[in-house]
Amino acid sequence: MKNILLYTVLASILLVLCVQWLDIPLAIWIAENLGIYAPHLKTSSIPDTLFLIVFVFSIFSWVSYFYLKRRNIYDKRILFFRLTGTLLPLSFALKILLKWIFGRLDTRVWLAYPNHHYDFHWFAGIGSFQGFPSGHMLVFTPLLIALWQFYPRYRFYYILFGVILSLGLIATEYHFLGDVLAGALIGAVLYKLVLAGFGNPELVRNEP
Repeated sequence: MKNILLYTVLASILLVLCVQWLDIPLAIWIAENLGIYAPHLKTSSIPDTLFLIVFVFSIFSWVSYFYLKRRNIYDKRILFFRLTGTLLPLSFALKILLKWIFGRLDTRVWLAYPNHHYDFHWFAGIGSFQGFPSGHMLVFTPLLIALWQFYPRYRFYYILFGVILSLGLIATEYHFLGDVLAGALIGAVLYKLVLAGFGNPELVRNEP
C-alpha cells in the first residue's frame, strides 16, 4: 500500500507539471507541424465505440465467470473474469463522473477556439468540456494491467497497445498529454483498489 501511495504522489506531481507547462505547447506543436494533414481530420468522423467495447467485454467476462463457477473451476481465470467484469463498467462510470467534475475543454475545441479558457470548469463537464481525464486510458489501463498480471506471456503486446493508444490520443488532438496521464493514473489506482477489495490475490499465478 505504501508503494501505491508513493507512485500515486509521484505520478500526480508529473500530471500537475503537464497540465501547467506541457499540455498547451505540445498540442500547439502537433497542430502546427501536422497542419492540414493532422490525423484528427481522418478520425473526427469515427464514432466513439468505448461504451460498446465496455458493454460487450463486461458481458463476456461475467458469462465466463459464472460458467467457471458453475463448473467449480477456481483458478486464475475466474478471478480474472470477475476482476475485468467489475473494472470495465466501474471505470466507464468513473470516467463519466470525473469528466463532469473537472470540466476541462476538449483539445480540438481549444485549438479551434484558443480564446476559450484552458482551465478546469469545476462541476460543469458537459458538451465540449469533457476532456479530462481520458476515458479510453481510464478504461483500458486497468484492463491492460490485469492482462499483464494474469497472462504475462504477452506483455510486449500489452505495452505496445498502451503506447499506441496513448500516442494516438495525443497525436490526433483528441486529448492533451495531461488527460492521457490522468486516465492512466486513475485506471491503475482503480485496479489496485478493486483487486485488494476482492481479498483473494493468491489465485493469481503467472504462466511460464
